[in-house]
Amino acid sequence: MSWTRKTAAILIAVVAVIATFAVVSMDRSEAAASPEVGLDTAKQSAPAAYGSDGTGIWVSGQGTLSLPPDLARLDFGVEVSAPTVSEANSQASTAMDAVVEVLKERGVKDEDIQTSRYSVYPRYNYVEEEKDGIRSGKEVLTGYRVNNRATVKLRDLESIGEVIDEVVEAGGDVVRISNISFTLEDPKPKMAELREMAVADAKAKAEHLAELSEVTVGRLIYISEGGVSPSVRGFARESLDFAFAAPAAAAVAPSVSGGEVTLSLSVQAGFAIY
Repeated sequence: MSWTRKTAAILIAVVAVIATFAVVSMDRSEAAASPEVGLDTAKQSAPAAYGSDGTGIWVSGQGTLSLPPDLARLDFGVEVSAPTVSEANSQASTAMDAVVEVLKERGVKDEDIQTSRYSVYPRYNYVEEEKDGIRSGKEVLTGYRVNNRATVKLRDLESIGEVIDEVVEAGGDVVRISNISFTLEDPKPKMAELREMAVADAKAKAEHLAELSEVTVGRLIYISEGGVSPSVRGFARESLDFAFAAPAAAAVAPSVSGGEVTLSLSVQAGFAIY
């Protein structure tokens, strides 16, 4: 290649480089002249911030429903003391059989009666004695105590007081009723509604926090569901203890109210932010 051709090629390359720098400078000038466009573009291209370091918004959501109960659980039993184990066990069995028979007459099924505890304990008296001028004490066996406890499911909530009265009358002086609680037999049909409420609550909290913090809520990144917890709201758990059965002529059915059962479900949620 002649010297003239080499010179021309060099000049063409230099001109191309100068033109490239001119185009870049012009683009930067236009971006600087339109700051709003630059900010919008940057905001749109910025990724949602949410990492393992906790960046983002973490909230909990709660769903709550108050409903009338449809099931009662009655904890009852018989407690008998006698000189021998066989005698105590025989008396306890007779009393428990009488109570179970009353429950079955009320329509309670076998599968709704469950033994929760059965125990046999020796009974002792502490006796002091003196021998050779030295006083001492010892335990003397006086008999045995049999405790047979069970839990029964009752679905006719209107007649619970009458059932308790009949149980006490059938079992006699050895009957013990320790507790009654109310609940929903199957909360599953309410789960979908509880989830909707809990997720909506979480979203509302996240949006409020974002507004207060002057950021924008992004997509849902994480969510976890807690368990459902039924409880009786507004009423203490009924505690009943019948040491003796009232005479049939004077028997008055106790007043028992189920109140409301509160179903609660919680979720933990994480949202990205911009």
